[in-house]
Amino acid sequence: MNALDSLRQSGAIRLDAEESAALAEALQGIPGEVWLFGSRVDQARRGGDVDVLLLTDQPAFETSQTVATRFFSRCEERIDVVVFDPARLNVEQQEFLNRIKRVRLA
Repeated sequence: MNALDSLRQSGAIRLDAEESAALAEALQGIPGEVWLFGSRVDQARRGGDVDVLLLTDQPAFETSQTVATRFFSRCEERIDVVVFDPARLNVEQQEFLNRIKRVRLA
């Protein structure tokens, strides 16, 4: 069982088994911190896309596209991937991080 499965089974995140496996595969080899946020970390909500936040020094656009493409190739669910460089956060990005409810995946 991977970390995503443990979080899923504990009720910390709302992903089904296919989404969990697709996300784990999509994130392989991506360095940095990975967080799930949005409706998928709120048990009271239903549906919604998969919102992923990556804190990495890797190129934002390319990293986002890589993760989204890998995920969608295995699971045809909507995914949004936000990439921030933790060493270069601007005021808006820091405020965003302070306001969102998120669950660390890796």
